[in-house]
Amino acid sequence: MPEEFDAGTRKAKNIMDSFIEALYGQSEETIPEEYDWFAPLLGDWEFEYKDEFIDGDRSRPQRQLKGEWIFRRVLNGIGIEDMFICPSRATRETSPQPDGEYGVGLRIYNSKTHCYDMVYACKSKFTNLCFTMENGILTGTVLEKPNRKWTFRGKNEK
Repeated sequence: MPEEFDAGTRKAKNIMDSFIEALYGQSEETIPEEYDWFAPLLGDWEFEYKDEFIDGDRSRPQRQLKGEWIFRRVLNGIGIEDMFICPSRATRETSPQPDGEYGVGLRIYNSKTHCYDMVYACKSKFTNLCFTMENGILTGTVLEKPNRKWTFRGKNEK
């Protein structure tokens, strides 16, 4: 990993460590508690992904993959970033998927509209969303297709 010189400590510093330190920053707690909807998701999560029948063919088996979802506060606490990794890093060698997804989402709380403006990026696709809380369900509206929604629900909700 490349290194740079830190004039303050007079020591070599790993550039990636410097990037991560700047990305996280110092928390300024700028998201009001009543709008800190993503706080319960902060941390490292494992999940099981089960897709539709392959190519819609019901004679072919559905896939079940292990994945990872990692959420962190970033940019001095004004944003929530996540990484969506499917199949997981632990299983991608033994279960490679040509259509697997390694993506990143960045949400910034918008104090004027009391929502989160978000962009999700993976491979060659960007999706812009606006997240609000609707009837206790965290709901993201895809700006390019307003009838398309992304939702985060509690563990036992359907």
